[in-house]
Amino acid sequence: MSQPPRDPQREAEIAYAREKARYSLPVPLFALVGISAMYLPLPQRFVALLPLVIAMGLAVRLLRFLTPRPGREKVWAGVALGVLTLPVTSLLLQALMYGPVSRYEDCLAGAQTSVARGQCERLREASPLGFISG
Repeated sequence: MSQPPRDPQREAEIAYAREKARYSLPVPLFALVGISAMYLPLPQRFVALLPLVIAMGLAVRLLRFLTPRPGREKVWAGVALGVLTLPVTSLLLQALMYGPVSRYEDCLAGAQTSVARGQCERLREASPLGFISG
């Protein structure tokens, strides 16, 4: 049996698609792990910073890989990088205001009634958190 003739252009496109997948698949996986870790309680929440920063680094690497190619593929890598900066910024702000954020979350965790939650809201409004959030 004879094999069909090889098309070098098609083989180059297949190789490019494989390489692009190798660069792009880890980005959403690390982002998903990082965003999921953001739901942990406050001291453990900072673990999310590691996969989010890794995802940002991988998105930059993907952008560098896509730079020589024309097309709109670069837009999605840039959007991913921009979206990943939001949770990283949120974590950095929480680290800067660890005391007030921790007290507020501890208060909410122990609040069983709406009156207790109202006291937690007053605690939040009295701290720098109240200035930032509302």
